[in-house]
Amino acid sequence: MLKKNLSKICNKIVDAVPTSTSSNTDDISLLFPIGHFYSPIADPVDIRNREEKLWAPVNEMPGIELNIQDQLALLLKLKPYTAAIDYPLEHPGNSTTYFYSNDQYPVLDAEFLYAALCHFRPKAVIEVGSGFSSLITADVNRRLLDSKLDFSCIEPFPRQFLIDGVEGITRLVQQKVEDVELSFFDRLDSGDILFIDSSHVSKVGSDVNYLFFEVLPRLKKGVMVHVHDIFLPDEYPKVWVIDQGRNWNEQYLLRAFLQFNNEWKVMWAAHFMGTRYTAEVQDTFPRYPKLGGGGSLWIERV
Repeated sequence: MLKKNLSKICNKIVDAVPTSTSSNTDDISLLFPIGHFYSPIADPVDIRNREEKLWAPVNEMPGIELNIQDQLALLLKLKPYTAAIDYPLEHPGNSTTYFYSNDQYPVLDAEFLYAALCHFRPKAVIEVGSGFSSLITADVNRRLLDSKLDFSCIEPFPRQFLIDGVEGITRLVQQKVEDVELSFFDRLDSGDILFIDSSHVSKVGSDVNYLFFEVLPRLKKGVMVHVHDIFLPDEYPKVWVIDQGRNWNEQYLLRAFLQFNNEWKVMWAAHFMGTRYTAEVQDTFPRYPKLGGGGSLWIERV
């Protein structure tokens, strides 16, 4: 009954809303209201009615090989690097040191990034969307890679520490990634990393569309790509969808990109491995899950 009433309300609103929109962003009219079946914003009533089904655990993605044995083997290769990780739990009093209690880049993602940089020793990293992850890469560059890593941060809205400069960051590109020339990504060779922590939203003219449709297809074989806030094969976290009203859709695009795509392979799925192979993950990353979770998905062009 509730869903039926919502549908009637939506239809009335649609009839009353003008079809034209103003060029002033403060006065934009929506042709389809939130929850309408033509709206990209999910109907909260429908979501709650299907909550149990939507968040039922799944262990596979048809058309995508998760390479579980390879992921387990990679954990063992990274284990020797994790004993040296010495980041503080709380804010250390400066803006250039990673700390675990931040709410943006959690422990499993942070420590995997640290260990992966040590293990693969890339010559170049391009990071799209900068923050706490930048501090880890810069730190590894300074302390463990002899500052030989060419580390670029593409961030249109940089925090002050990026503007001031951090030792270990080679350059800050203060632009939207969709405005960055494609040739900029030519510097990535086999063994290098494209780190994506974007707006998480596919829409007309978005950074996500640019990255998936223009950048990724042009990357060379052997380039590794990190995408953050990915929970595949599960849905986005329930608290994000229901309580916070996030309507991100990047992981749906990523899943479609990977289906039947033999040009790319899954290297590491933090959420999946952490929740399904917890003991094996803890053996390499013992601070997980006590200090937080993980949501990074790494893929490699093959």
